[in-house]
Amino acid sequence: MKRIDNYLNNNYDINLGGLSILGLITLIIVIIFIAPWLSFWIAYFGGWIAKITIGDYIVRALELIGILITKDQIPLLAGGLGWIGGFFKTTINAKKGN
Repeated sequence: MKRIDNYLNNNYDINLGGLSILGLITLIIVIIFIAPWLSFWIAYFGGWIAKITIGDYIVRALELIGILITKDQIPLLAGGLGWIGGFFKTTINAKKGN
């Protein structure tokens, strides 16, 4: 019995070259705009947890070195430092053997 479904017999040649370039551009945009935003908010959340748990100790420790902040400013400080620190990440490759 021969199939009469014509769409099953078509040879669909799909060119994905344009889609890979579009995907690369999208990835670059995500890395440039979304990664710093995400870095800030993850550090902000860590600062919020620190404010709740050890906030008084952080404020007193920073006062020792001349930085005067309140307990409520800890998350914002942590977020800012996390955002800045995202630009200074390095990778150290250890050489095995000689």
